[in-house]
Amino acid sequence: MASKPARRAFLVMIVIILIWLVAYPIAKQLPHDAFSDPFGPVYNGLNVLFTALAFGGVVTTLLFQAEESRIARREEIERSIFELFQTFTSLDFQHVKDSAFRALLAAVQNRDYADYLASRLFVVEQLPFPPAAAETLRGLDDAKKEQSDEQIIHADRADRLMLDNMLNFFALLAQRESSATVIKHCDFSYDWWRPVLWMIGQLQQERYEASGTIRTYCKNQLITGTLKALDKVYGHSPLPTRDAVWAYITQHPKIIAFGLDARFQELASRKTS
Repeated sequence: MASKPARRAFLVMIVIILIWLVAYPIAKQLPHDAFSDPFGPVYNGLNVLFTALAFGGVVTTLLFQAEESRIARREEIERSIFELFQTFTSLDFQHVKDSAFRALLAAVQNRDYADYLASRLFVVEQLPFPPAAAETLRGLDDAKKEQSDEQIIHADRADRLMLDNMLNFFALLAQRESSATVIKHCDFSYDWWRPVLWMIGQLQQERYEASGTIRTYCKNQLITGTLKALDKVYGHSPLPTRDAVWAYITQHPKIIAFGLDARFQELASRKTS
């Protein structure tokens, strides 16, 4: 089956020839002395035809070049997606995923830590580490059970750095939205990450909207922008409002199983005006 550029090129040539053929009976209606040179009609007609065909050739070349560029671009994007997938499934990256998810689980179980974590996504108006969150972190990681509060804070800083890496990873993935089919065929475990990321993303957005200082000094894309793009790729129903986001989070079976802090229910029950 011919490619789309080939079909278009063939159509261009047919149109040119048809126009040239239609011009002949029109020329027959002209007076006999319209052309003083007996070879003029033939020469002029052929000249017009070949000029038009040459123009059609240029159009055809441009069509094929545009198609080749589109295919090359698509292949480049798909190759980058597979490279991201190889990174995501590598043993080295497993530590990044474990550490990042541990920080997100702590946010699920401790509302104060969730607010702290969201604030640390901005360069200004960062909250201090909530002391009560130390026990939550110890409960999520056996390696932290015997650590002092100061050591916990240091270890948490490392986990938050891994979370930044994961957020950057998903932001890169969201930029490949045009190759949604390829992304969906690679298991990036988005269904696992989605509810916890939406929780932190919504807290981040609410802090952003409530603070003029943050809006002035922080210009990075919010997490919710990344999540909306990925939701579209994976076919999730959109979460267009604050109420929809918190209803989704507080009713999600996995989030409840993780031990959702009851104080998050206040956010779900606080209707926007």
